Amino acid sequence: MTAPFMTDPETAIRMGSLRVRTLHLAPDCTIAPVPPGTETPSAPDGACPRASGAATTDGTGGAEPPNPAVIRPGEAEPAGPAVIWPGGAEPARPAVIWQDVATPSRDDLGRFLAPYDLPDDVTEACLSPRRYPEVSVFPSGIMVHLPTRHGWDAQHGRYLTVLCLPGRMITLHDEDIPLLDRLVQMIRSGNAPLQASVQALLIFLLDACIDANVHFYMEARSRVEQLAEMLDDTPDAVNPDDILPLKRAITRLSIQFEDQFYCLATLQTLQATALPLTSQREGLRDIMDNQNHLARSQGRLEMRLRDLYQLCLLVLQRRTDHRIRVLTVLTAVCMPLTVIAGVYGMNFRHMPELDWDYGYYTALAAMLAVAGGMMWFFHRRGWFR
Repeated sequence: MTAPFMTDPETAIRMGSLRVRTLHLAPDCTIAPVPPGTETPSAPDGACPRASGAATTDGTGGAEPPNPAVIRPGEAEPAGPAVIWPGGAEPARPAVIWQDVATPSRDDLGRFLAPYDLPDDVTEACLSPRRYPEVSVFPSGIMVHLPTRHGWDAQHGRYLTVLCLPGRMITLHDEDIPLLDRLVQMIRSGNAPLQASVQALLIFLLDACIDANVHFYMEARSRVEQLAEMLDDTPDAVNPDDILPLKRAITRLSIQFEDQFYCLATLQTLQATALPLTSQREGLRDIMDNQNHLARSQGRLEMRLRDLYQLCLLVLQRRTDHRIRVLTVLTAVCMPLTVIAGVYGMNFRHMPELDWDYGYYTALAAMLAVAGGMMWFFHRRGWFR
């Protein structure tokens, strides 16, 4: 499994099948680099761990989970190690800790989440994620189950579970999600959240998700326009079966847009005591407006594709009609020739033309004249166009 964060391999924590990457956001919304290796006290039962030091690796290639520190509501966050990312800067106190956890194992993930003392329903949603969007609020934070996609035409969507706790955001997923890599690169390049808070980091993640949706929409629109140009230039080269896969891909993308809009609308009306979103309402409203506009544009794109599909069927019908016309003309031309051949195929004894020296040639000439006249007639009427 590829690491979701493009960092030095020394920054990875392995716990069984888990791969945990940690990013610490300093108060100035920059990544806070500190030397790894500093340990912090363990959290007692029921406490919410906040900061993690570097993992210690055993001889078997595995790693022990970091010992978390404790932050209780109302207390100031203790100074200490900020990140496990290597760097030469002075240790900085983290304002937000972001942990990205990638694992296909539910057991290892359950052991990782155990110290956070999450409610049973939230833990169950994290360990057995549903194939539909979900937003839940619990006493210590917020959970968002958000659909994502590797590419605009991907057959299967991927779901990203985001746990927002005081001072910490945890992202959980089974498969690699390139969106998270891009998010880290944006922060490293200076395009960071407006505030060093979990709420702002969540809005930053949602905004990056909408930006990815815009790219998906532009790629889908480009494919539809290419198809439209092909229908205009070479209509015979396009088959309805070529449009159906594109139609299904765009429909799947539209469903994802609708699911994401549901998550955004739920967050907009959410009342979370531990992590109030009051200061983020405006940013969330802007994201919702963008997503709503994107969903409407996607709806128009689906209508455009349906029109192209109907046009393709019309072209195919015209092609079939032309072939039927040609067969009809050939049948009409052959009918009088068949009648003439049938007349001279009769076994009557007294047929005057049989004793005429030029009867055979006259019959052939008559048949050719009838066929030529009918072909000229149908051509003048435009049956061959």
